[in-house]
Amino acid sequence: RKMEITTPPTSKCIMYWKRKVKSEYMRLRQLKRFQANMGAKALFVANFAKVHEKTQILNEDWKKLRVQPVQLMKPVSGHPFLKQCTVESIFPGFSSQTLYMRTLNTVALVPIMYSWSPLQQNFMV
Repeated sequence: RKMEITTPPTSKCIMYWKRKVKSEYMRLRQLKRFQANMGAKALFVANFAKVHEKTQILNEDWKKLRVQPVQLMKPVSGHPFLKQCTVESIFPGFSSQTLYMRTLNTVALVPIMYSWSPLQQNFMV
């Protein structure tokens, strides 16, 4: 009878598996981040379609009441987060200017401790 002696794993083998596990972990995190971004984009497009539909209904009602309709910003083709804005001048010498606006993802909030007191007061709580 021979008893087989298992050899401890070599340092090269350990390093290989560490690299492989780390790269797989990073790939899975990137995939999860990508899926979250795609979900957010899909929700944005769905919400934009709902807002557009409701605005059209309001505009049709307002036309009957002779109220000025709400102008919608049209998204640029293929980029739902970019909006095209055009500024036209009433003066004949100036041409119209067109630029693209991107919606902000987050806006810095006022800390809660500063929002307790009215804004006229010039001191911190």
